[in-house]
Amino acid sequence: MNNRYSIVNSIKLRTLSFSSVLEIGDSTEITSFQKAFAVQREKEIFFTSEGDFNQYPIYSEPIPVPRSASTVQFLKMDERPIVVNNIDIIGSSFSSVIHIGQTCDVYMESRVKNVRQLKPRNEE
Repeated sequence: MNNRYSIVNSIKLRTLSFSSVLEIGDSTEITSFQKAFAVQREKEIFFTSEGDFNQYPIYSEPIPVPRSASTVQFLKMDERPIVVNNIDIIGSSFSSVIHIGQTCDVYMESRVKNVRQLKPRNEE
């Protein structure tokens, strides 16, 4: 990977949280991983046994990563830098990446288990 300049005049970022990354410039590899357990209930109750990632297979099942069937050869010439005037971002969260530059390899993974527990409704 040929290095080149990344020029940013202005960034306004209000929130960067939960394993998120802001990177300006080149990188060789970006890897981001996040696990979340989300419970929504109509009645506020918390059980101490909840949130054990080991009890749900969604957190441990392997994710198949496709491989390229063939290689592509090309010549790329970056004669000019990456120039960004203004960026205005409200928020970035949960293993996301804001990247101004170039990178070789990127692997992003997010595993979320959502549980909804609603009160039974009386049928009329």
